[in-house]
Order: sequence, then C-alpha cells, then structure tokens
Amino acid sequence: QSAIGLDVPFRAPVMIKTLYENADGAYFNPEETTPNSGLLSLGVAVPLGQGLITDKSRTELRQAEAFVTYSKLQRAAITQELLHDAYKQYWLWWMSRSLLDLSNDWVGIAANRLEITKQRFALGDVASIDTLETFIQLQQRMQKAYSAGTKLNKEQQELRAYLWSITESGEYALLENEVRPQREISFDGASDNVPVLTSKTMDIANRNPELMSYAPVFDRLRAEERWKREAMKPIVNVQYNALTEPTAGASDLISSNNYKWGAQLAWPILMRKAKGELELTRIKIRETELEAEVKIAGTRNKALGLIQNLTLLRSQLATVQSNVRNMEILLDAERDKFNSGESSVFLINVREQQLFDLRMQEVEVSFQLKITELELLYLLGELN
Repeated sequence: QSAIGLDVPFRAPVMIKTLYENADGAYFNPEETTPNSGLLSLGVAVPLGQGLITDKSRTELRQAEAFVTYSKLQRAAITQELLHDAYKQYWLWWMSRSLLDLSNDWVGIAANRLEITKQRFALGDVASIDTLETFIQLQQRMQKAYSAGTKLNKEQQELRAYLWSITESGEYALLENEVRPQREISFDGASDNVPVLTSKTMDIANRNPELMSYAPVFDRLRAEERWKREAMKPIVNVQYNALTEPTAGASDLISSNNYKWGAQLAWPILMRKAKGELELTRIKIRETELEAEVKIAGTRNKALGLIQNLTLLRSQLATVQSNVRNMEILLDAERDKFNSGESSVFLINVREQQLFDLRMQEVEVSFQLKITELELLYLLGELN
C-alpha cells in the first residue's frame, strides 16, 4: 500500500488537494483495493470557520510584503541621512575656508599698514607708538588666521570621508588640499515660499521616509491582529475529492463511490491562549500608534520652527550685509582722513576690526541659514 499527495494553497481560502493511492495484495480486503493503475483523486478543501477570512500563510505573506515596503523606506531614510551629513560637512568646510580667506586678507592689510607706518615713522610723520600698535594688530590677526587654518584642516579631513573616488590603479583619491569650495553661497529659492513649506510640513508624515516607515509596520501588526482574531473562531473545514475511476452507469453519477468527502470541527473551550495573544498584539499596535504620534508631532514642530528660523535668519543676514556696506563707507572715509592727517592708526584699526567682525558675522549667518535650510529639506525628505 502506498499513497502520495500534493496540496496547493491559494490567496483565497481554498486549497487544491491531489492524492494518488495504490493498495493491492493477496491479503487485502477487496473493498480497500484500488484499480491496477492506482486511484487518483482531485478535490478542494475550504475552511468555513477559522481560516476563511485569513490564515497563517496569508498573514505571513502580507507581513512579508509590508516588510519589503518597510525596507525600501528605510533605505530611502538612510540615503537622506547620508546626504544630510555630507552636505552639512561640506558647508562646514565652506565656512572654515571663508573665514580663513577673510583672515588672510586682513593679515595682508595689517602687514601692508605696518610697512607704511614704519616708513612714515622714519620720515617723522607718525609717533613710534603707532608702529607698535600696528604690529600688535598684525599679530592679533595672524593668531586668528592660525585658528581658522586649524579649523579648516579639521573640517577638510572630515569631508574626505564623503568625497573620494577610485583611480585607475585601484587606490582611493581623497580630497586634495588645493581643492576649494565654491566662493559664494547659494540658497534654495523654494525655501522663500513659507506657505508652501508650511503645507508640506503639515503633510510631513507622508514625506519623511522615516515617518512613512510606520505605515508598513502598522500593516504587519494589523495583519497579525486579524489572524489572532481569526484564531478565536472554531475550526470548520470541509473537503471534497473527485475520483478518477467512477463507477459505470448514469444512475451512479451521484453515487458516493465516485467521490470522497470529509469535515473537521474543533473549538477550544476557554481560548485563553488565543485571547492572550490577541490582547498582546493590540497592545503592540497601541504602543506603536503612540510612538508614531509623538514622532510625527515632534518632527512637524521642529520643521515649523525651522521655517520661522529661516525667516529670521534672512532678515538678520540682510541687516548684517547692510552694516557691512555702511562700515566700508566709514572705513574709506577714515582712511581719507588719516591720509590728510586728521585721523590716527588707532581709529583706522578700530574701523577695520569692526568691518572684519561684521564680515565674519556675515559668513556665520550665511552658514546658519544654509544649515537651517538643509535641516528643513532633510525633515521633508527632499534632499537629492
């Protein structure tokens, strides 16, 4: 006696069942023997209770599909984070380079004034104390240039982790020292449109890849909840199998000799395990809902705060740039007065220091504005 079968499940609550049986022998009951070629049956099995809405295999399939979506969103979130870190490091490099260039320019101006002051002292046009004051000013500016150079080296080394390529020899070509960032900073024109940014922020749950990842997580948990709820139903399965060797005669078409059928009924009395597992799943769903609500609200509030900061920083940058232009006018006037003998080295140094501080502030505010813009685009999932 031998038997072999194959069950083929479907997404629908139906299973195709095939079975081949061969039973023959001298001591077999004739009623239990099969034809010489064996007996092949083909039928279906349908659950009428537990498993009709969903079952374990269909639940696992839905969870697997949700996990694929989750993986894609997580990959997008990681890409956004990588771009955010790389862009931020680039602009840190830009700021340190800009501050160093500004410091070097000011060192050159101080060194040139020191030579001129020495010449005028030799001619008796200025006092010796003016040469000392100019020399001290040069040393102070050189010290700032040294600090800016140290900062630039640090930022450039960290930027090399993002800017590299493979040469023909297979070696990594890192960022070279002579490579410089762009001189002028540029801003995204879309960041000026506050109403559009605010609208995007209110819909941030459907834009930020990390927040969008909660949707497939909920899909997996709800699929599990449906299955746990389904498991509380009684098991009622019916099965029908048609035989390949029916009895002859039209009157025997509906004879029980031409098919096999069966039914299964089971139902735990207390269902403590099913109730406990269902409740645990519902608790997990609620915890995830609360986590998602807090995360979405926090991210949205942070984005709204960044939009307000963008407006304030633009106003601050415009004010600083206006002050720079006005201070340049004052410095030029002070230099004219100095050349005509109506001013002093001290006043020239004061004006220059004021202009230097304003230009440093212009670079720093520009950097803060760019980083704020970058942070907002990162939260909105729009970095590319």
